[in-house]
Amino acid sequence: MEQAVVRESTTRLHYESVKRAIAEMRRQMGQPLSLRSLAKIGFASPYHFTRTFRSVTGLPPLHFLSALRLDAARTLLLHTRSKVIDICYDVGYSSVGTFTRRFTGSFGVSPLQFRALAQSPRHTTRHQQSLPAAHARLADGRDFSGHVMAPSGFKGIVCVGLFSAPIPQSKPLACTIAAPNGDYHMQDVPLGKSFLFALGMELPIQARDCLCHDSVLRAGGQAIRISEDDVSGDTDLILRAPLPTDPPILLFLADLMQKTKVRQRKDNLAASISDLSGIISAQQSGNTEGAERLSKPL
Repeated sequence: MEQAVVRESTTRLHYESVKRAIAEMRRQMGQPLSLRSLAKIGFASPYHFTRTFRSVTGLPPLHFLSALRLDAARTLLLHTRSKVIDICYDVGYSSVGTFTRRFTGSFGVSPLQFRALAQSPRHTTRHQQSLPAAHARLADGRDFSGHVMAPSGFKGIVCVGLFSAPIPQSKPLACTIAAPNGDYHMQDVPLGKSFLFALGMELPIQARDCLCHDSVLRAGGQAIRISEDDVSGDTDLILRAPLPTDPPILLFLADLMQKTKVRQRKDNLAASISDLSGIISAQQSGNTEGAERLSKPL
């Protein structure tokens, strides 16, 4: 009993240490921050701080900081008229080229394109329909299933995706849409290690909501290992509200949802967000055909 209390106390201290460091990252977004300075805030050596930080967030401290900077840049692009070069410096980058390259690598579009999408919902649909073949599902893998649990009263879309890193970022390796409190099924999942996440969006979905999603429900982060004859890891997911220690979501949920409509044409993502909202509405009103369409994997 005493050991359990000690472990709980230690876990709580580690969590608070990481929260302090993340709060400082947010406060000093535009300033250089080293691992040593962050470890000092967390009252630990760089080595032990890195281990603690990774165990709480899933990411090393400087990787988490980089994700926060890109997330802050997205917010500034959406809600200010600041020039890209000013945003670059405001969030802690010293090179516009590096900033643009990392932003594009995470979101799939450049900062200027991102702002254009935010200002024109119609442009969002056209752009997503022209995404390259790399956004189609990967082949030569295997299938697996799991279950998604949502909080009472949640009515929306649950997007389930596999990612190459322990952060929902860039292009998913595979994804599908599930009904709240229902099963999901993924096909042609690439072999090897990946990370499972689920994101829940309330209906009705607005185009702008798919560009900034700090308030969406989340689940997962666990590693899934897929071999020719086995799937190891927990494939069940429980949606919850976001926590201060969660890594930012650095992707387009619009893209993640539209991937569920890809068929054999790998060069065209034909669905719009309104299509998916209609599918969910049909499912929730008892339309079995809509429910079947909703549960179809990528």
